[in-house]
Amino acid sequence: MIVAPEHPDAAPAAAPAPAGHSTEFRYKPALDGLRAVAVLSVLAYHFGANWAKGGFLGVDMFFVLSGYLITSLLLVEWARTGRIQFAAFWARRARRLLPALFLVLIAVVIWARIVLPANQWHGIRLDALWTFFYSANWHFIAAGQSYFSTSPSPLRHTWSLAIEEQFYLVWPLIVLGALYLARGKHWLLTAVCGVGIVGSLAVLSSSYHHGADPSRPYYGTDARASQLLVGALLAILMLRWTPRAPSARILLQWLAIAASILIVYAFVEASDRGAILYHGGFLVFAVCTAIVVTAIVQDTRSPLKAGLALAPVRWVGRVSYGVYLWHWPIAVALTPQHTGISGWKLDLLRVAATFGVAALSYYLVELPIRQRRFRHVWTPRIVLPAAAGLTVIAILAATAGAAPPDPLTGKPGTVLGADEGSAPPVAANASAPTQRTLLLGDSVAYTLGDALTADAAKRGVTLRAITRLGCGMTNGVALTDEGDVISWSPGCAADTNDYIQRSVADAQPDTVMWLSTWELSSYQADGKTYEFGTKAFDQWLNGQIDHVRAAVEQAGARLVLVQIPPQAPNPTGDPKPQQAVRTEHLNKLFEEYERRHPNEVAVISLEDIVCPHGAPCPTTVDGIVLRPKDGGHYEQEGADWVAPQLLDQLFTALRTLESRTTTSTTIAR
Repeated sequence: MIVAPEHPDAAPAAAPAPAGHSTEFRYKPALDGLRAVAVLSVLAYHFGANWAKGGFLGVDMFFVLSGYLITSLLLVEWARTGRIQFAAFWARRARRLLPALFLVLIAVVIWARIVLPANQWHGIRLDALWTFFYSANWHFIAAGQSYFSTSPSPLRHTWSLAIEEQFYLVWPLIVLGALYLARGKHWLLTAVCGVGIVGSLAVLSSSYHHGADPSRPYYGTDARASQLLVGALLAILMLRWTPRAPSARILLQWLAIAASILIVYAFVEASDRGAILYHGGFLVFAVCTAIVVTAIVQDTRSPLKAGLALAPVRWVGRVSYGVYLWHWPIAVALTPQHTGISGWKLDLLRVAATFGVAALSYYLVELPIRQRRFRHVWTPRIVLPAAAGLTVIAILAATAGAAPPDPLTGKPGTVLGADEGSAPPVAANASAPTQRTLLLGDSVAYTLGDALTADAAKRGVTLRAITRLGCGMTNGVALTDEGDVISWSPGCAADTNDYIQRSVADAQPDTVMWLSTWELSSYQADGKTYEFGTKAFDQWLNGQIDHVRAAVEQAGARLVLVQIPPQAPNPTGDPKPQQAVRTEHLNKLFEEYERRHPNEVAVISLEDIVCPHGAPCPTTVDGIVLRPKDGGHYEQEGADWVAPQLLDQLFTALRTLESRTTTSTTIAR
C-alpha cells in the first residue's frame, strides 16, 4: 500500500520536475488518480467481485508508485543539499503512517475481544504486534498463515504495509551509500536496482512450486522487491530525461494506453496462484505501471491523464491509505451472519463503511498530523511515542485472558490423542457390541472426540480418538477447488498408512470409526488426478477404503464409516452450494460400499443427527448452536448433544453387522 510524500497543497501525489530542474518536486494530480485505481481494484478483489480476479495486483501498482516517489524524494534532496536527512525522512514517514495504523490496530483488537472466542485472542495479539512492528509478512510466513485461506486474520492485508515500511527503512541507506561511492552519479544506484530486480525475480520464481500454496513468494519482501525497484529505476530515469520531441511525447502516450489495456486485462483475468505471474508476470505488470506513470507525469495532455485527474478520482487517491487499512477488517467483520444481508447489499454496506471510516480517519487524524496543526513544536515528539505505547497496551489488554490456543489452529498433520497413553479403565459392558472403539479422522472428528469418549465410558465402552489436523484418511494428495495442491497435503498423504497402523496398534480396538471431511476434495495419486464425483474418483476412493479396511481387519477390528453433514451457516461466510452436493455424493458412496461389503463394514450417519432434512443444515438444533465457529467444527455443547446419538447409531449398526455376519456364517455351513 503506497503512502505518498507530503505536499504543501495537501494532495499527497508528487512527481519530479523536468530535466535540468531536478532539485524541484512538483505535484501531479494524475498520480492520485492512479492510486485510486489501485485501491479500488484491491477492494473489488477482496470484496469478491467476479470481474476482478486480478484485483490483488493493485498492491503491485502501489509498490511501483512507492519505489518511484520515495526514490525521487531522496534523489532530489541529495541534488539540492548534497545529503539525505534520515531522521527527517523517517519522521515524515512516521507522521504519515502510524496514526491511522494505530487506530486500526486498536479497533481490531477491541472487535476481537467482543466478537471472537477467547481461544482466538492469542492469534490476534500476535498478528497485531507483528503488524505494529511492520513485520507481518514474515510472521504470516513463519506461522503458515496462507494468503489464500478462507478463514483469514483481519490483519492479513498488512503484509504489504510491512514490505513498504521495510523498504522505507533500508532504501534511504542504500541510496546514500550508492550516491556517496559514485560521487553523486546515478550509475551505481542504477546497477543496484538492476541486480536487485534480477535477484528478487529469482527468489520469486524459485520459491514458487506449481500446484502448491504460493504464500511464501507472495508475502516475502525478497520475492516482491522487484516492483519497488522498478519504481526506483523509473525515478532515476525521470530525473535525467523527459521526452521533448512531439513525436516522442505522442509515442509515450500511446504506449501508456497500451500498458493501461494490459493492466485492465490483468485486473480482470490474472490468477493469484497462476504460474505466469511468478515467472515474469509480476515484472511485466510493474513495467506497464511504470510506463503509465511516465506518461501521466508529463506536461502533455491526454485522455488517460485527464481521467485520472478528475476530482472524485483524486479524492479517492488521497484517502487511499485509510481505505486500504480499513477495508479488510471491515470485510472480515461484516459477514452475512453478522449483518443478516448478503450479495450486493452487503457489498454496498462494506464499501460505505470503508469509505466512511477512511474519510473520518483522513480528516480528523491523518491530515491534521501531516499538516502539523499543533500548539507546540514539541507536541509530535511526545504524542507519537505516547500513542505507540497506548496502542501496545491496548493490544495486550484487549487480548489478555486468552483461552488456550485452539488445537484446530495447530500445524496441519499434527496428531492429537496419540500421546494420551492407555485410556482409563471403564467397567466393561458385556452387552455392548464393542468394548474398545477407535475414532480416526480429521479436525472435525477431534471436536467430537472428548464427548464421545465420555459418553462411551458411561456405557462401559473404552473409546479413543486419535485424529490428524488438516488430513484425511487416504494416501492421496488433496487439491483445492482450483486444482492446486494444498501445501501440507503431501505430508498427510505420506503419513496416512503409518498413522492408521500406529493408532490401531496403540488403541487395540475391536471397532474403528472413519470420520473425515477431507474426502470431499479432489486428489492426486500415482501421477493421476482424480476429480471429485467422477467415476475414476469413486473407484479410487473405494480402493482407499479397501486399503483401510484391510489394515483394520488385520488387527481384528471392524470398520465403521461415518456419513458427514453439509456445512451449517457460520460467521465466516455462506456455505458453498457445491459442498452440500459433494457431501451427498460421498455419503451415497459410503452406502454403496456397505452394500457391497455387508459382512465387513457398517455405516452410520452424523448427517441424520445434525442435518436430518438435508441442506441447508439448521444453525440451531434443540436450542443448541452445534457448530457456531465455522459451520463445520463442533463446540463442546454441540458435541455433548451429538455424542450419545452417534453412539446409539454405532451400537445399533454393530449389532446389525453381527447379525448379518452370523446369518452368512450359518448359511455357509
